[in-house]
Amino acid sequence: MTVAEVDAVAQAFHDGVANQDAAALASLYAEDGKFLPPGIGPCEGPVEIQAAMQQLLDMGARSLDVEPVEVREAGDLTIEYGRYTLGIEPEGAEPVTQVGKYVVVHEPQADGSTRIANDMFNANTPD
Repeated sequence: MTVAEVDAVAQAFHDGVANQDAAALASLYAEDGKFLPPGIGPCEGPVEIQAAMQQLLDMGARSLDVEPVEVREAGDLTIEYGRYTLGIEPEGAEPVTQVGKYVVVHEPQADGSTRIANDMFNANTPD
């Protein structure tokens, strides 16, 4: 997976949050992909991942900037480490900006595409 392809996935995350499109966000993951957000249990597969993405959008996620910092190839896998800035506008509360880090593992699929196999992130500061 090239750096340009990793950047395209980062842009797709940005666009999915900006467009409030949980289905588009979930489509970035493999059928057996795992989304491991803080504060809730692991989400596996498209239905659970889309539900978790919708939960994030419903809590006020309005913007997401993803910055891949390091991309490594490991056999067929691509391992990405980066930073993110998440803009949250909770209803009835002041906007919040969360800054954190993430690790994503990309895996080639049978159809020739590459999708996210594992995705874990957390904030740089405690809640």
